[in-house]
Amino acid sequence: MPSRYNRVMRLIAPSEYRRMPWKNGGGTTWEVAMHPPDADWSSFDWRISIAEIASDGPFSSFPGMDRALVVIAGNGMRLTGIGAVPVDLRRHDLVAFAGEAQVGSCLLDGPTRDLNVMTRRGAVRAEVRIVRDAHMAWSSASTYLCHAASGSCGCIVEDSAIEVGEAHTLVCDASHFEVDAPRGAVAVVARLSA
Repeated sequence: MPSRYNRVMRLIAPSEYRRMPWKNGGGTTWEVAMHPPDADWSSFDWRISIAEIASDGPFSSFPGMDRALVVIAGNGMRLTGIGAVPVDLRRHDLVAFAGEAQVGSCLLDGPTRDLNVMTRRGAVRAEVRIVRDAHMAWSSASTYLCHAASGSCGCIVEDSAIEVGEAHTLVCDASHFEVDAPRGAVAVVARLSA
């Protein structure tokens, strides 16, 4: 799979995230990375973004996409429309759902920020994990994402060691990838594969 993504390895600072309105206009998001880079809402294979949720309301609909969402700041929210009962998400909680689901959110106590991993169903699959006070390794040719949600973490890409500062995101292609989130640190890690 790395050849498909042109051997990318990029450490992205928060200042490089691209601010834009939500697809439905209901809030603000920061686009972290997308493939292909020149794609739009209807043509990307995968997209990583950070949404600022300042009020209750519906999520944007992304038919044909799969979504994984992790609360990375604030006190979280209650989501409806994912299953038979509402889902409460607190900081560093993860939930996955279909992009076409009619999801509504209700803030639990003030504004919340979440990281979204979206993949086109049938083209790319995402495995998303929270690494907290731990070490994790993956060995398969894939595109990897590591977002330092709290504190800094270290990554090993093949044989190269890379420090990922808080709120920064590493996107890379590798056949071997490791993440070390030391005590007090939390990383959101995803493997994107065909």
